[in-house]
Amino acid sequence: MDNLSEDHMRAMEQAYSELIQPHKLVEYFEDDEEFKEWAELGTVKDVKAALIAFEGDELYHHCTILKEVLIIKLDGHE
Repeated sequence: MDNLSEDHMRAMEQAYSELIQPHKLVEYFEDDEEFKEWAELGTVKDVKAALIAFEGDELYHHCTILKEVLIIKLDGHE
């Protein structure tokens, strides 16, 4: 029974890991505005972390949006 549980947990972790990959995540947004709204929900720390991840996946268009959101948050115009 423990083996089944461990296998199930590993499968869930793998699925979650794949889901949060930037190149997969962007597939869930209909357009740039929806992506921006999602980014605006995060804290400064969240947006910085997302920016690093999106740069790593070379999603530079999305990085531009994240940078815009980050600038607004840093300026206190949330």
